[in-house]
Amino acid sequence: MASRDWIDIESFEATDDIGQFDRPDIPRVEAILSGAPEREWQQFFQVRARALEQTQPGLRMEIIADRLGFHTRAAHIEDTCRLVNDAVQGTNHDYAAQRAAEEKRIADRDEEVREMISRIKAVNAGWPPEAGGK
Repeated sequence: MASRDWIDIESFEATDDIGQFDRPDIPRVEAILSGAPEREWQQFFQVRARALEQTQPGLRMEIIADRLGFHTRAAHIEDTCRLVNDAVQGTNHDYAAQRAAEEKRIADRDEEVREMISRIKAVNAGWPPEAGGK
């Protein structure tokens, strides 16, 4: 898998969102990602994010360019950052597994094509068939 497909969290930043009305009760944090994840990676992330959000009341994650925003309380910041990082790393593994399976399917098909070419060459070498075979 190409390195641009593997996303890491480089750092976390607290966002001063006092006065904003999204979630005035829970402060916002942004995870700075190692690169802007591709759309396909983000789709895998959404599956993990929604599953995590269901088990963690008040947690909501969204990817904006090369950042992943979420809300957490100071009392839970370390645990929440670990959960967010685990979601990113898990997405990397899910995405890598899907890509590996796709590459295997392509390799299997390529092998099938090579085998067919070899068989066609064998048929062609003996063409036309003997006329007395009727």
